[in-house]
Amino acid sequence: MTDNALRSDLQDQTRASWHRFLDLVVPFRPQLYRYCRKLTGDVWDAEDLVQETLLKGFATLGSVQAPIANPRGYLTRIATNLWIDIERKRKAERESLARELPDEASAPEATADLRHASAALFENLAPQERAALVLKEVFDLSLKETAEMLSTSENAVKAALHRGRSRLKDENPIRRHTASRALVDEFVKRLDASDLNGLLVLMLDTATIEMPGMLLETGRSAFERKGSWLWHAVNVHPDLPPGMRPPKWINERVEFHGEHIVLGFLPPPHERLLQGINRFEEADGQIARIRSYCFNPELVQDIASELGLKAGGILYRIPTPGG
Repeated sequence: MTDNALRSDLQDQTRASWHRFLDLVVPFRPQLYRYCRKLTGDVWDAEDLVQETLLKGFATLGSVQAPIANPRGYLTRIATNLWIDIERKRKAERESLARELPDEASAPEATADLRHASAALFENLAPQERAALVLKEVFDLSLKETAEMLSTSENAVKAALHRGRSRLKDENPIRRHTASRALVDEFVKRLDASDLNGLLVLMLDTATIEMPGMLLETGRSAFERKGSWLWHAVNVHPDLPPGMRPPKWINERVEFHGEHIVLGFLPPPHERLLQGINRFEEADGQIARIRSYCFNPELVQDIASELGLKAGGILYRIPTPGG
């Protein structure tokens, strides 16, 4: 372990404290979600705001000197301030762009160029491509250092840099989309077949897999390891006898608000209850990001209701031995 490496015992202690914090705020989570839903008007944005609120609430505990007698008020204030900051930043970005843009009537070509550059950077590039460009070209890190920062290989960084630079120069850039129906269907096909290697082929080397509030994996080395999200998704449990292995979920692709997502249900004889939801982003015909909502009961309940389904009993975190 290098002098600058984070100690594993610090990670373990932080994880245990995070789990304890999540357990303590369970009574306030439904109200917090409903409040964030009112603020944002969108189920996905609401869950993002909930997660940001919990992270900031946890991170600032040590700097709050007085006892927190009203945890619900504490979280609500944080959510409110975060949302105000988000809206303020959006307004500032719009105003800044308006000041920078030349008058369209006098300089239509310059206006179009600047709009194109802004769109290419913030909308057309995948997050890892943007990060690779900034780390390499702004901070002047080496390929090796950049790869370490992004938890991937040097070849993957080279590919990300090439894609990013090409898209910034492209007069008709391909906007980064939510995943196509064909790609999501292929993912479900390989998932149902427990084809771990086939799933890995679908993933970009610089992709991310997230379980909001629970897990973040970046890069192929993370996806390939035993115990990864994909490893669990295909129910690879060779150390357990067949009768004790967790049942394979029934996975169904549906279209929700114009986006192809995957719903997860426990198999018969269990009642048909929605247990989890996966969202996908695509770049260059591969999966650039997966967000798996398995410990987000309010979000799952909202989407289940809109789709005319029932939601199962969903916890707020991964159960661990001894709590």
